Amino acid sequence: MSNNNMLDNLKETFIDLISFLKNPIDEAGPELSVNKKLKTLISLLIIEIPLMAVLILLISGLETLELVDPDNHKILDMINSYPVVLLLVLTVVIGPLIEELIFRLYLRYKNNYALHFLISIVSITGVRNEQKAETFLISLWKKRYKFIFYFSAVIFGLIHISNFEFSYTILLLSPILVAPQIILGLIIGYVRVRNGFVSGLLMHSLHNAFFIGIPLFFMFNDTEKLNAETSLYSIKIEETNDIAIPSTQKNYSDSIVYKNVSLKTTLTYLLNTNEILLKTNDKEMLDNTLNLNFKNKSKDSSRTKSIALNQLATSYDFKIKKSTKATEVWNLEVINPALLLKYKSNKNAYGNMITINPEEIIIKKSKINALINALMPKSNKMILDKTSSKDNYNFTLKTKDFISIKKQLKEKYGLSLVKQKINLEHMMIEFQKPE
Repeated sequence: MSNNNMLDNLKETFIDLISFLKNPIDEAGPELSVNKKLKTLISLLIIEIPLMAVLILLISGLETLELVDPDNHKILDMINSYPVVLLLVLTVVIGPLIEELIFRLYLRYKNNYALHFLISIVSITGVRNEQKAETFLISLWKKRYKFIFYFSAVIFGLIHISNFEFSYTILLLSPILVAPQIILGLIIGYVRVRNGFVSGLLMHSLHNAFFIGIPLFFMFNDTEKLNAETSLYSIKIEETNDIAIPSTQKNYSDSIVYKNVSLKTTLTYLLNTNEILLKTNDKEMLDNTLNLNFKNKSKDSSRTKSIALNQLATSYDFKIKKSTKATEVWNLEVINPALLLKYKSNKNAYGNMITINPEEIIIKKSKINALINALMPKSNKMILDKTSSKDNYNFTLKTKDFISIKKQLKEKYGLSLVKQKINLEHMMIEFQKPE
């Protein structure tokens, strides 16, 4: 397919799509060859990609604002519950087929078996009544078809709100959260009416293969290290290899949810230490990135870190040795309490979130220690909390260099870094080498 032909087909498809959506009518398009139908489907996929990208970014923004919890989504539950092959069959074949039968088969009057069944019931009373009923329904169908078509797309979208865990916030945000499915419903509806049911089904499958199947492929490049559940805890560890995904850390009293976080950073949190004080006999192992989902089911929340640490030690076969050494440190002190107070978080906020990108660190609803733990690997400096603050804060820092970090802390947050040398406990993570 030449570039000119592809552009011409893209333009032609876009114009026909917009024309149809302005005034949907129950009328098939011109008969197309298989090759032409395939080009149309590819053109529609190209048309919807930028639309979906914008909406996905918008929804990601809602997740960043913590208005939507990405961890409570049925697709994620399916990913965690089903083998990848079965998941692909469900999302690319079975799911689209069922949804097309329910939401779009009836969009052509000739295939609206519910109306035909109603007419057949009326036919029991005589041929004349049957003809009257059919004439009335056809007239009503044509008159209200625009509403019927749009209604099918909206209902198709709204049914997908069930993918999210119900809350009044989710209900309020539902027009945004299901906008991708509503747009998809309009596009597939157009294909179904113009080119037939099979073409609509293929469009649905092509969409899911691109927007679900491809991400699944990369997700399942992750290697499952551990997946266990007992009466005391549940834990799942996956080793990841996608450096493009930002690392996120969510720490709660009874659970830990890490995404694309190094084993070194994870152990730093579990050992209540910092990366500067963590050494190893196998740097490559310690630099492994992982997804960690841990839930402490016991009533003793103080055991959350110790149970998770024991499971990691067993999975990665390491032991921890401790020693005390003189170490250069930077003390974090408050020099402008009023300035820091501006970034104090709601005292009722539950849990915290740390997002680390190549250019910045975003801390939400977290104590000063969380900021320190995020800063140290970026600055390669040992930082101690000397603020005596027990409150939660929100921080956003650009991480160009250490001097820039110091300046931002001082000018924006009223915090100062002061150098000192003291004795500190260092930890050696010693991996057991196979003989």
